[in-house]
Amino acid sequence: MYKHLIFDLDDTLLDFRKGEEVGLTNVFRDHGLTDLNAAFSEYQVINRGLWAAYERGEISKNQIHNTRFATLFDKFGRDVDGVALEKEYRGYLNENYYVLDGAEILLQELNHQGYKLIAGTNGEQHTQEQRMANTGFMKYFDEMYTSDEIGYAKPATEFFDAIFNRRSDMTVSDSIMIGDGLASDIQGGNRYNLDTLWVNLHNSENTSPFKATYEVNQLDKIIEIVNR
Repeated sequence: MYKHLIFDLDDTLLDFRKGEEVGLTNVFRDHGLTDLNAAFSEYQVINRGLWAAYERGEISKNQIHNTRFATLFDKFGRDVDGVALEKEYRGYLNENYYVLDGAEILLQELNHQGYKLIAGTNGEQHTQEQRMANTGFMKYFDEMYTSDEIGYAKPATEFFDAIFNRRSDMTVSDSIMIGDGLASDIQGGNRYNLDTLWVNLHNSENTSPFKATYEVNQLDKIIEIVNR
């Protein structure tokens, strides 16, 4: 039986997609990109490629932040200060307090049932702290661990080492990794021999080699899984 639930945050409980859309729209409009659809599409390709390289340990997070906007605007024939645009974008993300429907009800019920909730996320420490505080979600969690603080990102086993080494009450057998990311959350859980729960809210097809122990397409189904 599970006692400890390790939750990813973005697009698992917090609506990162909505915050990202608002932040990018503001940055693009502020700096003269008028074809928003093309800009969004190109940004996603660039950003996904950089984060995949980071999760493979090939580049640093600073390289993501220092290059993605400069690379994007270069595609549209514009020379910009990518570091300055990243700072502007980060300001918008820090104010992203959108949450997924049903997330708070889920956390309340899991708390009520006595589960220990651990936030484990690839992200900026300050950004995630601010978002968790302003959404009021932090009160449901025992602790939060970020790749920024740990120095390793999911799926690295070192990310999970940091959690289990600090919490002597946790075991692999009584814990489960819950998240939307196949390459990060599910692969990370697979590497660490943790049970995993893929939060697939968009009913995506899993064409990756990473297989989850369980899968849900609604947040309220998580309770049924962990109660088994």
